Amino acid sequence: MSLEVSQSGFEEQGERLRRLVDGLEHADGLVNGVAADLAQMWRDNIDAGPNERWERGASRRAEMFGGVTLSETGAMKDSIVGAQTGPNEATVGSALEVGNGYNLLAIQEFGVDAEVSVGAFTRRVSHPSLRPAGGARKPLGGSGVAAVRGFQRHMHIPRRPTSPFDWDAGELTPEAQAQVQARVEAYVGGLTA
Repeated sequence: MSLEVSQSGFEEQGERLRRLVDGLEHADGLVNGVAADLAQMWRDNIDAGPNERWERGASRRAEMFGGVTLSETGAMKDSIVGAQTGPNEATVGSALEVGNGYNLLAIQEFGVDAEVSVGAFTRRVSHPSLRPAGGARKPLGGSGVAAVRGFQRHMHIPRRPTSPFDWDAGELTPEAQAQVQARVEAYVGGLTA
């Protein structure tokens, strides 16, 4: 009885392994895909509206004038981008600024307590939350109301997070984690096919 042993398929296995290693070392396609997915998820979350992470429901603007909270013009949502920023690193966010350099998306994600100042005009002030901002006060008679040149008002904008990142836990939301995992599995599967 004679026994014959032959080997076959090792070249094919070696080629798959080389493709896998090269794909993981040069994962630009994967990283860019993850960034694009997370940016789209963030935009979709804005369209979806309130979620369990919001401190408060509709914004005052939406309550008073109608419309949808976080979607007055769509500029904030449209400004969200995702891009590869390093060999295995992606950044997702927005550069849209309001006022004196405040990032609009960060204000919505983290909330803000602010003093809003308005000046260059004289206004009758009778509301207790409005107080002088260094302007000259002129009594207007016995009513106790004064004309103030400019005013300050305390404003609280509650957190309304819509990002695919849970800032409190320091990790992706479960939905975002599932999306990234699916993207990685598809990418690796494509490398070994």
